[in-house]
Amino acid sequence: MSFLQGFFYGVENKDPLVIPLPLKLTILLVWLGVMVLIVVFRKRLSGLKNPYRIAKIAAVILLVDQAMLWSWQFLSGYFNFELSLPLYHCRIAVPLLILDLVFGVQILRSIWIYWGLLGSVFAMGIMDPYRFDFPHFTNFQFFVVHMLLGWIVIYTISVLGYRFDKKGLKLTLIVTLIYNISLIFFNAAFNGTFIARGDLLYNYGYMLYAPEPLKDFTLSFPPFVFYFIMLIGYELLILLLYVIGRAINNISDRNGQTLSVEP
Repeated sequence: MSFLQGFFYGVENKDPLVIPLPLKLTILLVWLGVMVLIVVFRKRLSGLKNPYRIAKIAAVILLVDQAMLWSWQFLSGYFNFELSLPLYHCRIAVPLLILDLVFGVQILRSIWIYWGLLGSVFAMGIMDPYRFDFPHFTNFQFFVVHMLLGWIVIYTISVLGYRFDKKGLKLTLIVTLIYNISLIFFNAAFNGTFIARGDLLYNYGYMLYAPEPLKDFTLSFPPFVFYFIMLIGYELLILLLYVIGRAINNISDRNGQTLSVEP
């Protein structure tokens, strides 16, 4: 098998990819470090002639990433209904972000702000990439998309002055609750049961059980308990982000740093 064939191979391993601890820590430091730099240098970034351009370039990179990802899924033969559908929260946040920052469709900005940041945090905290040995396309794609997602959200908040308001909060809370309930029924319909088991293939949104290394732990919960944890947990996390976001907005207002997010 040539390097390119192996790099874009389409058959996953049975076992999860093991990421060495030093590499995990390095990735986390880079992810967090860039976000800290964005916040620290927010005045300088917002003072650029066109601060919106940086966000747009990052969004275009995500657009290229998504084109490559879907091309690989179909051309490699990897695509499957159990794992490939764009039903995870971050898989929805990314196209919404692209539609907003690249094409100017801002109506669902609050959704991708909340879902994008949560998706980035969850992905970096758990690190559950595709099960392909290094080096493989997905080894890089997983981290590129989730790190960029977090950076763009922080940039939009800190530099472009995204306003956390009650209207956006209410929309996100309602959409998230309805969507998560829909995922529960979607997974159950295709699994043939609401009861979580480790061998069930449909687990979109991780509503049935958590990814490795928390999978076995969450499978030990009594039936339906994890559903309620996820439903309530998402709502509480969104409320927490709103409180933090409002505090950031207030600090920016007092310091005279508010900037329009219009391109």
